[in-house]
Amino acid sequence: MLALIAYPALICLALLLERPELRSLGLPVLAIALVGPWPAQKAGKVLLIASLLLMLVVLNFPSLALWPPGLICLAVAAFFASTLRAGQRPLIERIARLVHEQQGRDVEPESLPWMRAWTAGWAVLLTVIGAVATALAAADLAAWWLLWITVAAPILFLGTLVSEYFLRRRRFPDHDHWPLRRFLSLLASIRPQQVAK
Repeated sequence: MLALIAYPALICLALLLERPELRSLGLPVLAIALVGPWPAQKAGKVLLIASLLLMLVVLNFPSLALWPPGLICLAVAAFFASTLRAGQRPLIERIARLVHEQQGRDVEPESLPWMRAWTAGWAVLLTVIGAVATALAAADLAAWWLLWITVAAPILFLGTLVSEYFLRRRRFPDHDHWPLRRFLSLLASIRPQQVAK
């Protein structure tokens, strides 16, 4: 979490000091946020080493340091969308089933179309967030990029998450619903590998 916060902080520092080359430090920091400082898996080690090598490239092309968040968002959006194919379980349904199983409950069948629609909605939202972040990075508009990544995108993300929670309570008033804090903590407890299949 500290590394995740440090990444935009380094971009901000580079902007304030008018030293774009300092952005290069953000790449290994972001890699640590994704895989940890001492990754056990080979893919994590490769990512960490690659981030150190990319630092040298970013010293000459500072705008490249801004690209990862947008590309990550677009990749996650693609994953959401891929779960909408025939024969696949939509990602929101996978998450819901996992959370319900942890609590010894079953997913209500009538909510399945709702989960499919929200999986599509999240795919669209993440595509928009990623596309805007990538466009700002490509134009090297670091100040606007920072505002988008640290303020606008989190507000859109959390606003959508909380809106879905309240809309679902209204749409399915007869279902059991967790309090908002409990709902968010249950979501935070889920690891990507748990819903990858």
